[in-house]
Amino acid sequence: MKYYREFLLLFIFAIQIAPAQTEQERKEAEIINTQKSIVAKLTGHEPIRGKKKLKSRASASERKASADFLYNSLKDIGLKPERHSYNVKNKKGEIFTGANIFAEIPATNGSDEYVVLAAHFDTVENSPGAVHNATGIAIAYYTAMKITELEVRNKNLLIVFFDHWKSNMVGTRMFTKKLKDEGYKIHSMHRSDYMGWDNDEDRAIEMLASSLSLESLYRIESPVPIYKRTVATPESRFFANFGFETVTLTAELKNADNSPYVRQSEDKYTTVNFKYLASTTDIVYNVMKSLVKN
Repeated sequence: MKYYREFLLLFIFAIQIAPAQTEQERKEAEIINTQKSIVAKLTGHEPIRGKKKLKSRASASERKASADFLYNSLKDIGLKPERHSYNVKNKKGEIFTGANIFAEIPATNGSDEYVVLAAHFDTVENSPGAVHNATGIAIAYYTAMKITELEVRNKNLLIVFFDHWKSNMVGTRMFTKKLKDEGYKIHSMHRSDYMGWDNDEDRAIEMLASSLSLESLYRIESPVPIYKRTVATPESRFFANFGFETVTLTAELKNADNSPYVRQSEDKYTTVNFKYLASTTDIVYNVMKSLVKN
């Protein structure tokens, strides 16, 4: 009994002197917990529905299963998601059928201005597509979840998950055309890709921004290094053709600190650095919060 009391006293003392979890640690844990579930299901690490596990998000059936999962995930956080379905033929006569998933988080002041946060959800064949691009989906999803909690939003936030990236960005092209044709007043379009690998553990990101004001906003909100990307991406060029301001975030591509498994069968859930992903997500959330509140 004596030894038991001594052990109990030591245990209580250890708890009392243990450092309390900081707010930043609590936030990081919340982000990681949310994003692990999203990435695990999209990559086949866990079943996406019932016992069904995805092998990749390339076939029509697996893209549909992914789209349905994302639709329901947005619904679960109180949004009213929609399917933007398309059926188009290219110059070679090839037909592409798919569906982008999107949801609006409305402004609380009746604004008609939109900030767009997007990522593509499909993959190349035989790739689970963790870093490319389940992590981009996870960034947008978590950010959407937190933006819905804001009491004041002076701009609308539009969350979009693009289909058919691997097929000449058909989904991206069709949705961007929809925004233009329907007269959406777009403040800016933001997308993340290749995020989730941080071999040197500096949590640095690479950014391509169409304006100095957008670039500055990310730098203000970032506690980690941001490297400026000098080569435009196909998506950024396409958005620019429609007159939209745009930001693309990636891992350190120019410093070669990017997953060596991209577009391969080893681009798996287990290769994702979730602390790095959480760090980038926190930056994106803070930027989106700043944009929609101002």
